[in-house]
Amino acid sequence: MKINTPFIRLLTGKNLRKNSARELFLRVFQQKVKDSQTKSLLLLLAKKGETAEEVLGCLEALRKLEPAQRVPVKGLMDTCGTGGDRSRSINVSTLAALVIAGAGGKVAKHGNRAISSSCGSSDLAEALGINIAATKKRMLHALRKTGFGYFHAPLYHPIFSRVQPLRRSLKTKTLFNLLGPLANPFKLEAQMIGVSRRRDVLMFSEILRRIGIQNAFVFHSGDGMDEISSRAKTFVARIRRKKISRTILNPSVFGFHKAPQSAYGGGGVSKNKRIALALLRGELNGPVRDIVVLNAAAGLILAGKARNFSEGIRLAGQTLKSGKAYHVLESVKRMTRNDSQ
Repeated sequence: MKINTPFIRLLTGKNLRKNSARELFLRVFQQKVKDSQTKSLLLLLAKKGETAEEVLGCLEALRKLEPAQRVPVKGLMDTCGTGGDRSRSINVSTLAALVIAGAGGKVAKHGNRAISSSCGSSDLAEALGINIAATKKRMLHALRKTGFGYFHAPLYHPIFSRVQPLRRSLKTKTLFNLLGPLANPFKLEAQMIGVSRRRDVLMFSEILRRIGIQNAFVFHSGDGMDEISSRAKTFVARIRRKKISRTILNPSVFGFHKAPQSAYGGGGVSKNKRIALALLRGELNGPVRDIVVLNAAAGLILAGKARNFSEGIRLAGQTLKSGKAYHVLESVKRMTRNDSQ
């Protein structure tokens, strides 16, 4: 495959076919393409707007080199989003994952360090005391026992580790951001993905359907967040048994009240750690708790622990109040740092 062929298509505003994207990204991942060319490729795709075929092609290239692994954990799910919404909010998906696990779900949380934000999910998990460099055996043991395991992307995807400097140099959202939520190192049964652009809701829904995810939510909020917002309506797609349905979730229906964006409390690692611990210890009420509870509710529906958002919100709140989510964190910390495991 000549490297200039897809570049010519992209320069003229044309989309890449899935097979072409797969072959191109195979070369990228195998380091057969110069960094300068990869940067141009990613920027051209972003300017044009990535398609499902292009993302699927990239994903197939990654899976050919790094296949997803099967683990004996029933109902395994992830809460990883695309990021890049620049909202500077608390790490909602990571905290929601701990709440879901505290209520009986099984979450293989996939994440990375900050690229376009001040505190990525790996940064927070590490600050909270989880050994994100723990062996796979030890982290899977924690997952089976507590319902939560944290899987730092560069450790499970050497390819991600190699392209990390390139991603940082771009300092903008690219196809690699879109790839992250789809690249969990394990085979999943369910997934919730927040996207930072409304147009990506349907694209991700179609991708998840085509790769065989049977149970999922994809969402984007009206205030621009890649989360289910507690202050604005959220556009939601549900994938269930290969069928896609769409709805708009209004947080006011569930008693949540509008709050300024700054109330979501995000910032650097130390600030996010402080807020996260207060929340998990049951010491925090208000907008941060609201948004974490609402997102955890979606995960509890996928996990079969709640029939609808009302039940999920109630169960998530009880899980925080009882200290079960904090207990999950403390157990994972101990298990990932215990040399006997």
